[in-house]
Amino acid sequence: MDHATQVRIIQELLEFEEQRTTDMDGQESEHYNPVAAYTDPDRLTAELDRIWYRRPLAVGHVAEFPEAGSFKTLRVGKVPILVVRGKDDRIRAFVNVCRHRGTILVEGECGRANAFACPYHAWTFGQDGGLRHVPDDFGFPDVAADKGRFGLRELWSQVHAGFVYVQADGNTPEQQLVDWLDEVGRDLQDLALDDYAALEPSTVRHPVNWKLPFDIFLENYHTKFTHRSTIYPVFLSNVGKFDAFGPHIRCVLPRREITELRHIDESKWDLVEQSTLLYVVWPNTMIAVLPEHAAVWHVYPDGVEHSTMNFYALIARRLYESEAEKEKWQKSLKVVKKVKREDAERFLSIQQGLNSGAHPALTFGRYEKAIAWFHQSIETALADPAAPATAEPAAEASAH
Repeated sequence: MDHATQVRIIQELLEFEEQRTTDMDGQESEHYNPVAAYTDPDRLTAELDRIWYRRPLAVGHVAEFPEAGSFKTLRVGKVPILVVRGKDDRIRAFVNVCRHRGTILVEGECGRANAFACPYHAWTFGQDGGLRHVPDDFGFPDVAADKGRFGLRELWSQVHAGFVYVQADGNTPEQQLVDWLDEVGRDLQDLALDDYAALEPSTVRHPVNWKLPFDIFLENYHTKFTHRSTIYPVFLSNVGKFDAFGPHIRCVLPRREITELRHIDESKWDLVEQSTLLYVVWPNTMIAVLPEHAAVWHVYPDGVEHSTMNFYALIARRLYESEAEKEKWQKSLKVVKKVKREDAERFLSIQQGLNSGAHPALTFGRYEKAIAWFHQSIETALADPAAPATAEPAAEASAH
């Protein structure tokens, strides 16, 4: 993010703080989101078909693949995916299914392997996806004669600003990745997260619809109440700035000390030092950027009322390699973990409330505009899967 943009955002935040308001939706009323958006199995089927399989998804960071053979696995709907760094240093993605009899090839979540042997019959594939060995291959003369035709199915993948992107349907995205990411991609590039170290990886399956973690993430109205003893003392209450770039989102949550910038020359203003930048790389990734730290969540639907959350922290190499700095960043990660637990308690509770049938819709206030935008972007994709990703979101459906 260039300095002029940082100054503009800080000026707006200072004005919000002075006027005791925040970034508000231009509409005069709140938004209503149908509960069915979180509970309808047919809705999830449409989301998978029209969004999840057809868009580039951020699925990891290069630091998770430090050497040849480093891999991670994930699942997008019905598609199991294996992501691995090859001996040529390129990171590739494959459908994680053996070409022999369709067994899931790699069952572990992450690790390192020189090659991948199927647990069923030990057909073995290289880091580049090529078929390397078939036991007793005299029974498969065509395969033995042309192993090149029987490699793993490769998916489109690309690295940008340190993050690995994959498209689950195997097709090349309709837009160039840099165009798809728009200003969010440029921000991530400017933040230089590509040289950070990855720490504290975890994968958790929650009994919640995949959209609920985003609903929690995209507003700080709840900070005073849900995070009273963790991060509320650090941030201005219910003050933030929202920008959208196509379906992608940037929210800025200012720290209390940002008000001190009124007495400092604008040339020395630094938005990252005085706030947390929250990014949604639509539809599945949340990135919280702090000074020399970042917290990353990749979320995947795992049934209409279940989702899988893959989390890791990113730490600047300067901190990671310094014993003197270790205590500081470890303390920061402890806070992040506690905030994660507090948020999880909320979205687990919300899913129970939705399942009760108590209400037909959820209410998003005018200063919860980032959540409304997120859901409107989904509606746009569901209504017209052929529409360009940067199209203006369609008007919300009434739930009254």
